[in-house]
Amino acid sequence: MTTPHVPARYRPDIDGLRTVAVGSVIVFHAFARQHFGGFVGVDIFFVISGYLISGILLRELDEGRFSFLRFYARRVRRIYPALLVVMASVLGFGWLEMFDADFHRLALHVAGSAGFIVNLVLYREAGYFDTASDAKPLLHLWSLGVEEQFYILWPVLLLIAHRIGRKLGVGRKLGGGVVWGVLAALMLASFIHAVLLMRHDISAAFYWPTARGWELLAGAALALAHARGAAPQPRPAIAAALGVAGAGLIAGSLIFVTADKPFPGWNALPAVAGAVLLIAAGPGGWVNRWLLGLWPMRWLGQISYPLYLWHWPLLAYAAIAGFDSITARAVAMVAAVLLAWLTMQLVEEPLRFGARPGAKLWGLIAGMTALGLFGLWAWGGWGHKPLPSYTADRTAAFAHQLNWQTPVGSAEQKAACYRLMPGRVGMAHPVQNDFCYLLHDGKPDVAMIGDSLNLSLFPGMAHVTRHNLLLASASEAAPFYDSRTTDLPDRSRLGNYRLTNQALNFAIASRSIRVVLLSYLNADRLFTPSSGHYIQDMRGKEDTDVNDGEHVEVAANPAVDGPATMEAAMRRTLGRLRQAHKQVIVIFPNRRMSFNPASCLDRLRPVHAATVNDLCAVSDHDESALRRQAYVTRVEKIVQAYPNVTVFDASAPLCEGGLCYALRGGHMLYRDDLHVSEEGAALIAPGLEQAIDAAMKR
Repeated sequence: MTTPHVPARYRPDIDGLRTVAVGSVIVFHAFARQHFGGFVGVDIFFVISGYLISGILLRELDEGRFSFLRFYARRVRRIYPALLVVMASVLGFGWLEMFDADFHRLALHVAGSAGFIVNLVLYREAGYFDTASDAKPLLHLWSLGVEEQFYILWPVLLLIAHRIGRKLGVGRKLGGGVVWGVLAALMLASFIHAVLLMRHDISAAFYWPTARGWELLAGAALALAHARGAAPQPRPAIAAALGVAGAGLIAGSLIFVTADKPFPGWNALPAVAGAVLLIAAGPGGWVNRWLLGLWPMRWLGQISYPLYLWHWPLLAYAAIAGFDSITARAVAMVAAVLLAWLTMQLVEEPLRFGARPGAKLWGLIAGMTALGLFGLWAWGGWGHKPLPSYTADRTAAFAHQLNWQTPVGSAEQKAACYRLMPGRVGMAHPVQNDFCYLLHDGKPDVAMIGDSLNLSLFPGMAHVTRHNLLLASASEAAPFYDSRTTDLPDRSRLGNYRLTNQALNFAIASRSIRVVLLSYLNADRLFTPSSGHYIQDMRGKEDTDVNDGEHVEVAANPAVDGPATMEAAMRRTLGRLRQAHKQVIVIFPNRRMSFNPASCLDRLRPVHAATVNDLCAVSDHDESALRRQAYVTRVEKIVQAYPNVTVFDASAPLCEGGLCYALRGGHMLYRDDLHVSEEGAALIAPGLEQAIDAAMKR
């Protein structure tokens, strides 16, 4: 067996810090996603990478031996060996285990990862229609995309700054203050960009390299300070203080920067600062020596890269196959450690070092290129059909109903909606939050206002209705005036209540619209403060940024009395609709499944857990049903005062004998745990059409 390569100026404590980073990510992904901020481990990795790689660049620039070819050859030898093995393994097992749509998405992610742009691919997928993270075994490679995109630009800028500085005679080493100026400007610009993006597009702030580059530059700044002699090895007492402070900041991030907090932006700062302080403390600091420098910490740190690559695919495939217990996840993580060690011993070390470096380098490049092209072919088919998955013949009839694979409406229907409601354009950030479709070009007579319950019903209604439906809804938006019902961390949806206000105003003003459908899918969580859907009264809460005219959503405090707040908002809404002589149908939502409906098809996968969800249903009397019933009971009481209002229960066609089904009679009725599929909507639509017809006659 080969032994791990130990580079010059080896820092054992940095390997220990790598263990903290990868261990935090693993604990978060495998065991504690709700109340643990382990995702900040990636930010720690960014700092370490920025410090080590920039240190190498600066030494070579100072010694006059920097070469782009040599730099990128080192990156290939470092990144490609383990990545090739993991990506090829993940794609091969995905072909065997995944259904068609998920396999084709995986193939695209393989192609994007081979080109180190998968973070941008994932950003394009982010939004309301995105699939669950567990269905994306290469999701974690977004960070590698960010890092490699950074290293395309950073060496170029560093070289330019260094040469300009020397030409101007500013300092005698490393370009003097010019390098500092460039680094500081880039770091500040990147951080400001991240903070600004957090206001309206968290996905961009998470995935874009311009918003995460400041974290790598924080490590680069420390490397520059060490190279310039501006930060010499601190005295023991100072080193101990730096280490304790750094460890405290990271520990605080793990405890307090949890998944319910906006991230990255300002909340990434403590972990980044903590990593910088720990590295600055040096190997002699108390924390660095007696914790990070311990042999187990060093050993795990040395396999941290392949361990990071392996851990998420194993967790994702375990979940896909139905092995989702804590024990199963623990076994998967033990397997990840073993695979990481074997990858380092049998793949990384032999290909990265040793004889025939040129042949190995070109072989790695050729292998990655071939894998990327194969991924593109498997995804798009290059003019032919994409590569079918192993289970395609058996699963196609079911799987196309899952995860929004069946389109809700056409581009023409969306364009017709925006022609009808031009003021709606640009109100949603991102635009995927806005569900705007007009069934037939012309004047609508029925308006569907609310959230994605209407969205999932629209395809079914399109097949049976005689009316011209206007779908004017928004992601997680209640159908009441001035009512926000989405959680604060998801800033992209904070202003969706304005789309509801606009749709209600349009329906009231429209002479052609006679019936208004009001729906809210998360009704079982509307009165639960910790659910992220607790109702908030937004009257008078909106402000406007005087500098650029953009809307600034002011955080509203959750209602002291959620049911009372909902009742008041509903009465305001129904009152205005009654004054406008509109007939109203309030749609009670379908039931929430307590499981992923895709698990009902697990027996069709070659590898699956022994316990398969045979029933594929939830009880009509579980906790979610009781919370939903609280909403139903209150609404039924409210509408008694409004003769123009009727109710319709969307769950009834999907339930029988005290059970509500996600899969019944060979038909997949749900897209995910909450939204009905097109087949589910087809069962609901006839009854809803009858309710609309009855309302038209009143």
